[in-house]
Amino acid sequence: MATSVGPSFAESVLGPEVRQAGASSAPQCGFFRYSVRESQFAAYNHCGETTVLVHVDVRGGGSGNDFHLCVSPGPTQLPGAGPNYLNAYYIGGAGCRSGDRTGHSPH
Repeated sequence: MATSVGPSFAESVLGPEVRQAGASSAPQCGFFRYSVRESQFAAYNHCGETTVLVHVDVRGGGSGNDFHLCVSPGPTQLPGAGPNYLNAYYIGGAGCRSGDRTGHSPH
């Protein structure tokens, strides 16, 4: 499992937005994992200018555990433990309400 040495992340009052320590340590666009001490986390860094939907692949249960999450530009921490996530990827939905989460549906 890859770990990212980089920014320290915390959940903000406004939602699971990831705070960055500095621009030079910003993750690449898309899904990434990182560790803080002994804890592992997963996040999605959206490099576009609008909110979009991402499909989040969750370990176990087939696609029944997967969900769609609306993310804002920049890094967004995925809820829960990082090892439970297999991947997250863009599926469209520009202009959705940031933080909205829906169950998996065909796309």
